[in-house]
Amino acid sequence: MRALFLALVCLFAGGFPASQASEASLKVAAVHFKPDLGDVASNRERLLALNEKAAKAGAKIIVNTEMATSGYALFSRAEIAAVAETIPGVTTEAFGQLAKRHAAYIVIGLPEFDTATNQYFNSAVLIGPDGEVAGTYRKRNTLIEASYNAVAGGPIPTVDTPYGRIAVVICADLFYPHFARLAAVSGADILLAPANTGVDLDFLAQRARENDIALIVSNRYGKERQGNEADVFSEDTFAIPSPWPYDFSFGSLSAVVEHDGSVVSHWTDSSDGVVLGEISPSEERVFPILRRPELYSTLNQDTLESYTFSKLGLPEPMVGLLGAMDLGGQADEISELVSAADDAVAKAASEQRKLNLLVLAPGSYASDDEAFLKSVDALAERTRVDLVIPFEGTSADPRPTSMMFTVEGGSVNRHRYVRTHRLRNENIGLGDDFLIVDRPYGRVAILHGADLLAPETTMVMAKLGVDIAAVSADLPPDGLTSLWRTRSNDYLTVVVANRSGDEGIFLGYYPANAPRELVGEGLNLMSSDSGQTRNKKEPRHVDTSPLLLACSASIC
Repeated sequence: MRALFLALVCLFAGGFPASQASEASLKVAAVHFKPDLGDVASNRERLLALNEKAAKAGAKIIVNTEMATSGYALFSRAEIAAVAETIPGVTTEAFGQLAKRHAAYIVIGLPEFDTATNQYFNSAVLIGPDGEVAGTYRKRNTLIEASYNAVAGGPIPTVDTPYGRIAVVICADLFYPHFARLAAVSGADILLAPANTGVDLDFLAQRARENDIALIVSNRYGKERQGNEADVFSEDTFAIPSPWPYDFSFGSLSAVVEHDGSVVSHWTDSSDGVVLGEISPSEERVFPILRRPELYSTLNQDTLESYTFSKLGLPEPMVGLLGAMDLGGQADEISELVSAADDAVAKAASEQRKLNLLVLAPGSYASDDEAFLKSVDALAERTRVDLVIPFEGTSADPRPTSMMFTVEGGSVNRHRYVRTHRLRNENIGLGDDFLIVDRPYGRVAILHGADLLAPETTMVMAKLGVDIAAVSADLPPDGLTSLWRTRSNDYLTVVVANRSGDEGIFLGYYPANAPRELVGEGLNLMSSDSGQTRNKKEPRHVDTSPLLLACSASIC
């Protein structure tokens, strides 16, 4: 389970939290709840009471937690069999009556039994205001739930409502950018996420912003058991116990988040309750950056299967020292760059470390100034440090560019990358492909500016075995730390030098007893172990082909 637990949000305790509503707003609710493990009848009755309270308060969309009727700590088919039910079934009938009475949409997580195939699923069922089942989503990223949970596939289900199109995912599915992106590209305006884990609001805000989609996350709290491994077992009693006892107290957060990432309401208390919020349904899909589906073809190729990944020809694992630096102002003189780079090398040496990579923020460097380029060649050759420098476009080629200077043997190589993504308000030419360079300290992707605003970018980088994303940018600082951190969660280290905001290094793994990020203005130096970034976890059973379709106005 990923160390950044999915923090899911807002609880009612003695009164409903205030929300920032607009005149055309929609009232929604997330139910914060602790199920009693195995007591389906009691859990159902408690949930019905909480949903009744939310509906009477005016909520037209109500989200309940993952595995809400049963509890989560199930470890075998035999254990889930005792609490699972069919869809439709007793629970959907009970919640259907409530939904019809209040003309509301209700999502509830429950263990599902498919009688036709004798399979069990961790599912979330969407019930419409007519009282009928409008759709069912089966969790894709099941982790140790694989001891009982069958593989689910197919597209992300979406349902058109008077309030816009809604989609459903479950818990860990929200960790991966694939699912929210697939929902957004399919036109979903609101994403409903039953969950049993922890995350922070910055993460939820980033998922909402990058997809222009509102989020309603319903979470649980409390503790459950760890499970036991059996020495003698059958197919039904085979179990995969948790490596630690389940404790949902950490990061137990339920929340309502708007399309632009603003948090409407949230709560983290350890008691049952309802969090209300009001959101403004979006009239059209507006991603902050234009997508480039023609660059994402690798997404539907299984390069991360263990054997295949071992054959990607990656450099041998190594701990490298990475740096991100902003010279400040309009630094365009080679003397300033040389002095700053020497200072970075000297700082590393004073700590008995050798600097391997230095990424610079944009200055006023000209890519057609051969004298300047030769001076950078000399700097790289003298320091034996790889330098990533952004350049302004020229009259012959006005496209924004970054160049990586590397020393191999006795010569310096220049690797030129042209930015591949642009903001919606930019009118610039773009490059035709990503550029990746293998270095002794890892596989490095050279990126520029707004490239990482598209979640598909790091999804592709992971597929190609990238260890480090070296990014030079000049972007407004608001929300950027959350962006870089979220992208590093896709198991690659992000090194970013940003002219208009802080520099940062965000490790693509979770070091024991050490920080995983360093953020600050000026110069940041941090060690990264390329071997540890190579735990490229991904959803194995997801079809990303909708992300590869040519753009239309509604999905780009």
